[in-house]
Parts: sequence; C-alpha cells; structure tokens
Amino acid sequence: MRTAIRHHWGMFLTLMLLAPAAIYAVVAAPSMENLFVEGTRDAGFVLENLKIDGIDRSKRSDVLAALDVDTGVPLLAIDLGQIQKKLEALPWVKRAEVTRVLPGELNIRLHERQPYALWQDHGKIRLIDPDGVVITDKGLGEFAHLMLVVGNGAQTHVKALETMLEKSPELAARVRSAVRVGERRWDLIFSNGIRVKLPEEDQKPYGAEAAWNRFIEFERKHRLLEREISVIDMRLKDRMVLRVSPEGHRQMKGEEWTM
Repeated sequence: MRTAIRHHWGMFLTLMLLAPAAIYAVVAAPSMENLFVEGTRDAGFVLENLKIDGIDRSKRSDVLAALDVDTGVPLLAIDLGQIQKKLEALPWVKRAEVTRVLPGELNIRLHERQPYALWQDHGKIRLIDPDGVVITDKGLGEFAHLMLVVGNGAQTHVKALETMLEKSPELAARVRSAVRVGERRWDLIFSNGIRVKLPEEDQKPYGAEAAWNRFIEFERKHRLLEREISVIDMRLKDRMVLRVSPEGHRQMKGEEWTM
C-alpha cells in the first residue's frame, strides 16, 4: 500500500516539474514566430509598393478590398494563398498570381474571364465565359452582340456549339440564339426567326455536326433562309422537314413538305 502511495506521489511531482516546460513550449512557439516577423519589419521587409496588373473589367476598388493589406505591414506576414483565394472569388477573375519581391513589393497579376455568350435560364439572363462560368448579370447591354443560349445545361455546351457553327462563319453570324432542348440537343434561331432543329450531339451515326454540315450544303444550294419557312427540321438523316411560315401559307397549299 505504502509502495503504491509513494509511486503515485512520485508521478505527481514529476508532472508538476514538467508542466511549466510544456506550458512554456505552447506559449513560446507563437512568440518566436511573432519575434521573427517583427525582426523582418526591423530589417526593412515591409510592404512599400503594391503592383497590380491585369485589371480590365474588374473594379479596382473590389480588388483592393479583396487584398485587404496596408503599406507598412511585414511582407512575410502576408498570406499569399489567402489573398489568391479572395481575388479568384471576384466575378471577373479567373486566375490570380500573388508574389512577394523583397524587400518591400507585393505583385498581383490578374487573368480575367472573357465574355463569351449570354445564358438565359428560368427567365434570368447572365453573362458567361467559354467554360460556362457565370460572370455577372449586370450591365448586359454591352454584350448584346453575343450569342444567347437558352435552357438548363446550355451554358456548359456553348463552346462546343460555337466550334461546330464556325464551320460556316457566315451562317454562324446569322444565328441569334440557341435553345437547349431536353439537355440533349439544340434548336437554332436565326435572325429572321427561322428555327433549325438539330439532332443530339452524340447520336450515331447521324448527330448534330453531320446535320449542321447538311444544312450548310442545303443553304448554299437552295437559300432556305430566304424562303417563307418557319421551321427546318434536320433531325432525320434521310429527309429534311420544312414547315412554312404564315406568309408561305398564302403562297402555297399545305403546311409542310419534305426534301
């Protein structure tokens, strides 16, 4: 019994002796870090010059607010990773590079998103970049010349659509909007109101690209977009279905014919 008591008492004394050292270690670590940072300040490694490149559409005030740094702060105390995250959270910023240049300069280089198309979904229009990332829904009048894509999923397929359409730049320039149907295929609306229905992109052996190539050829030969037509259905490989416009009804009998 006495041996057990002496054993526990010895453990208690040992812990009491070790405790101050442990407490000192916990408290001293951040103090050493602070001393190091303050030492760099005394050595002149403080922020004196902030250089920002790449601002085009972003607001400089928003960039400065995201940086949240003042001249005179120790340069090595600035968290570069945190600043990068805040900058890349800004609407127009796709990528940000943040670097220190000793003894006192902080360099910021922004790579902004490029306006690519307008995306309408549930009645709301937004500006998107080539990757389908939403940039803003403000000040869209400046971008009225861009293609309008409509529907759920349209924003993530617009780049592939643009690549396909550019096989005929002349026709692509006449496409006013593109409607994503069932998240599977496109209806193209031309500036004169004619709608061209395309099959699904991945449909084999006859998909959207093959249908678009056929349409280019038909348009070259027959000038379909100059006729009294409201719909050109390209979804079937062995035929093209045309629906006449109201004006066309006054010029011929029947509502549709095939070619």
